[in-house]
Amino acid sequence: MLSTPRPSDCRVTVDFATGMTQLRTHLLARMRVVLMLALLLWLPPAANAQVIEATEARIEYQDGGFELAASFEFDLPPALEDALHKGISLYFAVDFELTRPRWYWFDDKPVNTSRSVRLSYQPLTRQYRISTGGLQLPFSRLKSALQFIQRVRGWRVFERNAIKPGESYHAQVRMRLDLSQLPKPFQINAVNTRDWNLASDWRRFVYTVPTDLNAVPTPVPVPAVPAPPPPASPPLPAPPAVPAVPASAPGAPAAAMDPRNTVFVQAASTALSPALLAQPALSASSQP
Repeated sequence: MLSTPRPSDCRVTVDFATGMTQLRTHLLARMRVVLMLALLLWLPPAANAQVIEATEARIEYQDGGFELAASFEFDLPPALEDALHKGISLYFAVDFELTRPRWYWFDDKPVNTSRSVRLSYQPLTRQYRISTGGLQLPFSRLKSALQFIQRVRGWRVFERNAIKPGESYHAQVRMRLDLSQLPKPFQINAVNTRDWNLASDWRRFVYTVPTDLNAVPTPVPVPAVPAPPPPASPPLPAPPAVPAVPASAPGAPAAAMDPRNTVFVQAASTALSPALLAQPALSASSQP
């Protein structure tokens, strides 16, 4: 005979079902954590982001204009070096901004300029070429070409009419790899690859414009260096002795002193004597 179910039996069934549900949920959570740990151990470590470090930045006043002098340090990632050797040109952009803060309005930005430097490789000549503006320079090594890119010198960023003398401005400069100059397939690949995101943080500094820009610094006199004494010349050799000329014949040549010419000289003297020249010439009738 079937027994009538009691409320206690129903309570035990409900408690058992709830416990099984909680146990299943706990096991699934544990399995999920184990799978995530296994996935993290299986994946290779992510590559560190390549960055450019700005080590120096200053403004110099030269010939009525203001030039930027900056230095950067970075290493070219293997992916970029491989693309360079395959014929892909890399463009490095240097951005410069000059800002004057204003408490009553938005900051004034009188200068916002950029300069691009192109780095390419010539497989036939095995040379690296730098192009910026109208300047082109060849390099035999990649390291030398990168050192030229990392040093910014003589770049005129603004003129005198863009600023006010005596005012303080906030300047900032950075260098980055210009991805917009790459071919379209490489631009898509650069979005997902951190090796292609090569850039530096903004290097910020305060620049105060000199009050008198027309003042020319007085050159420091350089002390004159005495010239070294000339070296002593060796004594000249004595000239050879000249034989004395007889007083009777001053200025006579040396050939006249030869004894063989003595008879000829005496005969010529006798023929030209005054006594013989004063005698009249004999006529033809008086000749025997």
